[in-house]
Amino acid sequence: MENKNGKKNGKSYWLIGIGAAAAVAAVAVIAGMAAGKGRGGEDSEKEISREEGEAITAMYIPFGDGMHIFAGEQCGIFVAVFPDEIYDIDGNKIGKEQLAKGNMVRIYGNGIMLESYPGQYPGIARMEVIEVGKPSDADVYQEIVNQIYQEPDPAEPPMLDVEYRTDMMVATVMINRGGYEWVYTDEDGLSNAVVADSLHVLDWKAGEMLAEIRAEEPLELTLHFSVEPLEVEVMRYDASFLGKAQELPEGETVTVEEKDGKPVLSGVTAGYVYDITGKWENGQANYGFVALGKE
Repeated sequence: MENKNGKKNGKSYWLIGIGAAAAVAAVAVIAGMAAGKGRGGEDSEKEISREEGEAITAMYIPFGDGMHIFAGEQCGIFVAVFPDEIYDIDGNKIGKEQLAKGNMVRIYGNGIMLESYPGQYPGIARMEVIEVGKPSDADVYQEIVNQIYQEPDPAEPPMLDVEYRTDMMVATVMINRGGYEWVYTDEDGLSNAVVADSLHVLDWKAGEMLAEIRAEEPLELTLHFSVEPLEVEVMRYDASFLGKAQELPEGETVTVEEKDGKPVLSGVTAGYVYDITGKWENGQANYGFVALGKE
């Protein structure tokens, strides 16, 4: 993320690397995965399919706007890709939004975690709440949460990460912000308006200001803003125009869908630069990335 002068600062929450190639190289098998039992002991364990593999136990800790970590002795701190099969302590099927801070959860999966900080566990088949717990149980992890997440600065537009999946991984990439118009209220209750100019996204330097996403096949990208926008607009340009914004190339409007309350871009294809504009009551800001093919 960068400040009004276009420089990056240290504000970010969990990421899986800076690009797809780095994330692929970071795939590792969880060390210390211990065999666990399903709810109800050995008889229940027999009902778990082989695809669900071994089990780990961890505490669920939500924070910020829709973010979370799991914390456990077996594999430390990690982020989960939630499965369809989630059950409460009574065995009733629930949604991920019904998990509560402090819940102890038994997690069955394929035992492969992306090596990052926090790690990310995409191959989960089933979750079971085995102890309700209470929110204060998670207080011992607050220092870790503080390292991962910082409350948004009201003087700056929201941050943006994009998440996508391939056969090999689940990746999250931080997308830098360009120009913006923003109104905020300071500590004295005074209203302030900020306008920050920026180069056109085609004149951002790839790999630095312009994030790179490796799209060896069409991808579906979920846009995670630190504050959900009222509206999102996306244009894409042929990547051959990188560094040639003065030629005023004609862009193509990209349809933004909504899934699970999040804006989603489908069919993100290599060879294009994507220009994203988020709009809020306080103003608007633009973000950009380039989709690359095979190395």
